[in-house]
Amino acid sequence: MSHDSPEPPTTQVRWTATVPSAAPRRGRSLVPVVAGVTALAVAGGGVAYLLTRSDGPQDPVPAPAASATPAARTPAGPINACATIDAFETDRLVPRGNPVESTRDKRDTEPGYITWSCSWQNLDYSFGEYSRQREITVEITQHQPQKNDTADTVSRTDYGHDLNYHQYLEHHPSKEAYYSPVLQLPGIGDEAHAQYTWYKGKTPNAFGEGFSRIGDVTVEVKYQASQQRKDLPIFTTTGRQAVTEENALREVKLLLGQVSQSVAAWRQGRPYARSTPTPTPTGPTPTPTPVPIALPETCAAVAPVATPLVPGAATKSERTQDGGRTIVTCRWNNREVPAAKGVGMRTVFVNFTTFTNRAGAPDTGAAKQYFIDLRAKAKEWEGSGFQGLFYYKVTEPKGWGERAYYQYRKNRTPSVHAGIADSAVLVGPTVIEVTHGGSERPKGAPINSPKSVLMPQKQAVAGLLPVTEAVVEAFRRTGIE
Repeated sequence: MSHDSPEPPTTQVRWTATVPSAAPRRGRSLVPVVAGVTALAVAGGGVAYLLTRSDGPQDPVPAPAASATPAARTPAGPINACATIDAFETDRLVPRGNPVESTRDKRDTEPGYITWSCSWQNLDYSFGEYSRQREITVEITQHQPQKNDTADTVSRTDYGHDLNYHQYLEHHPSKEAYYSPVLQLPGIGDEAHAQYTWYKGKTPNAFGEGFSRIGDVTVEVKYQASQQRKDLPIFTTTGRQAVTEENALREVKLLLGQVSQSVAAWRQGRPYARSTPTPTPTGPTPTPTPVPIALPETCAAVAPVATPLVPGAATKSERTQDGGRTIVTCRWNNREVPAAKGVGMRTVFVNFTTFTNRAGAPDTGAAKQYFIDLRAKAKEWEGSGFQGLFYYKVTEPKGWGERAYYQYRKNRTPSVHAGIADSAVLVGPTVIEVTHGGSERPKGAPINSPKSVLMPQKQAVAGLLPVTEAVVEAFRRTGIE
């Protein structure tokens, strides 16, 4: 089903409808109430629940054929859920998603079970003009015998409840949610199925889920994915694109197959691990140290334009090497500029970030991505603010470089109070950033004084534009090295 397709028809359900309950394990004895049964809402990807009972006899869960899974030997200890999926697949589906393992031991309850879980999550990673959100969750549950039922029988019943539950959802769509037809998956474990869910409300959300049974063990796998443009306004979900039905079910089938095979091997006491999860690095990340340098030729060429904006400026320039990034900064700054009513602060800051690949060649792709992220942040906050910051309209001039923008912001943070105009220009493997701003305050007051009068937008932008143009022109002539 495409997200652009018409909504599936909504089936009217009678108030007396009996909803098949999901398996009672893991606290899931409640089941979702669909439109027509009650007005409880499905919101934010969550489901409102209502427990229903029938006074009449319940249809027994049909028992499948005898298990195709060989009788279990004694497993060599608990299973590591994080090792049941190939690292290649988790890295592909959830880039830089470190595995998080957990265990839920309820073997002393009725019914008894133990669940080993693992999740891989990255809710904000960059992909060109988009920010992507990805998550994989695996739950492996081993069931305990209950009264006269063997562990295999309990597992079979539990899986049957799950299957009935998803078949019910398939035939009872609502205006808020679409549930795909249940997809039977022969060849995975003793029995398996999958289903796609798409919540269509103000916060769209979609995912695929897969379920299987291997002897006395049931497996659940969930894959969730979405993306949205980075330059959308902050706190909006407009334009969010959720994973499609075809893609979600394809990936869930693959993941469920791998986990189920690993579980089958573990139950027989055979090696089951497909990969060894990479441990999360610990300790602080080294911070590159700026090294003072002589004023570069490009910055010296800009000085006739920059110094009039910062009377009595102190000049400083530095170079920082950060992996494949070389950052050169030039600044003109004076915090004590004489003013009619006290003192003023004025600054011009120029930053050149040049990217190279592992072979040391210019990396225009990395520079483009860096510029995209800068612009996206500016657009995201355009017309809004947070904790002393307020961002104004983003303007994108032509002729400065391959891409460019500038923006004014008000800065009233604990560190400084100032009106500031920022620009960024993409030129090949280099991104040039320029800042001009300032404020005026009573004599003797700190630069973060609440009495500071911020440099107005018109003045800040009027100084920023000629500096940016001069910097780009000088850079094209002499580079930065």
